[in-house]
Amino acid sequence: MQKLVLIFVIVTLSLGIDVVDDYDINSYLGDWFEVASSPWVHTTFEKNGFCNRARYGVLTTGDLSVYNVQRDGASDGPIKSIDGYARIPDAQQKAKLKVFLNGGQVGGGDYWIIELGPIIKKQYQWVIVSEPEMLFMWVLARNPQQYREEYEDYVRDRVSALGFNGVLNKYVPRFFDNCVPYDDLTY
Repeated sequence: MQKLVLIFVIVTLSLGIDVVDDYDINSYLGDWFEVASSPWVHTTFEKNGFCNRARYGVLTTGDLSVYNVQRDGASDGPIKSIDGYARIPDAQQKAKLKVFLNGGQVGGGDYWIIELGPIIKKQYQWVIVSEPEMLFMWVLARNPQQYREEYEDYVRDRVSALGFNGVLNKYVPRFFDNCVPYDDLTY
C-alpha cells in the first residue's frame, strides 16, 4: 500500500512542473557552481560530493557537452568527474533535455530547465533544474558568493513555491567556502 501511495504522490507532483518557454542556449553555456540541490541528489549519484561544478559547451554534432566534477568526501578530497552530452529531443520544448553521461543510466536522464535568472554579460546568472518526478533538483549559479548575496532568498522562495519542499526534494544549500580550487583540471 505504501508503494502505491508513493507512486501516486510522484505522479501527482510531476503533473504540475513546467519548464521555461524559451531560452538562449549560448547564454546557458559555460561554467556553473551547484549552490543548492535536493537531498535525493545527495544520497544518490552525488553522494559524498563537495564543491560540485558543471561545464556545458557545444559539440560538432549540435549536442551540448556536459562535464561534471566534484571533490569526493571533503572540500579538499580527490576529484571525481563524469562527462557526456545533452540532447534536445523536441525542438518545440528545448528546455526539456536528455542527458547521457558515460556510465550513466541507459536512455539518458531528464534535465529540465525550470527557471532562469537574469542575463548579465551574456550569461544567465542562475538556473533551477529538475526532472518530471521532481525528486532531483539543482540550483546552479555562475558565482556562489554573488548568488548568496543577491539571489538566494528569491530562488529559495521560488523553489518552494514550485513544489520543491518535501523531505526528498527540498532546497539544501551547497557551499564553496573551503573548496580547494580545480586549477588542476583540464575540461
